[in-house]
Amino acid sequence: MTVYSPAEGMMTLLKAANIATDGVVTPTNWKVYIGVYQAEPDNCVTLRDTGGLNPNPRYLLDNPTVQIIIRGNVNGYKEAFAKARQVKDCLLRIDPQNVGDDRWNAIVVFSDIAFIGNDDKDRPMLTLNLRAIIEPASNAITHRVSL
Repeated sequence: MTVYSPAEGMMTLLKAANIATDGVVTPTNWKVYIGVYQAEPDNCVTLRDTGGLNPNPRYLLDNPTVQIIIRGNVNGYKEAFAKARQVKDCLLRIDPQNVGDDRWNAIVVFSDIAFIGNDDKDRPMLTLNLRAIIEPASNAITHRVSL
């Protein structure tokens, strides 16, 4: 059984599209982290689970949210914004599909790309907040009904 947090699920989609990696970093393929970003490399994409809207109390239908933080090189605002847009475009165009054991029906923008300032090393940081519409796997013990 493979159950991903919403942030892990989105990371899986970004890695499959070669937009982010947990391996070797290239100019177009940035390092990806879950939870807390690391000091290096400069160019990175960090995904954090941020709760979301209330799950449906009757049906197996969840609406979790994920905050994505894109950090660029010093003086790399233009490239960081381009990466943020690439991340947004990749995740917004998903077709309904299984991610792990769950059915991901859609991903929508909760709040669009915003500059949140530079970090302590003067690297630009942008954020993007997304909401997933997920039908959790029905193999869990639950009182909710599958769609």
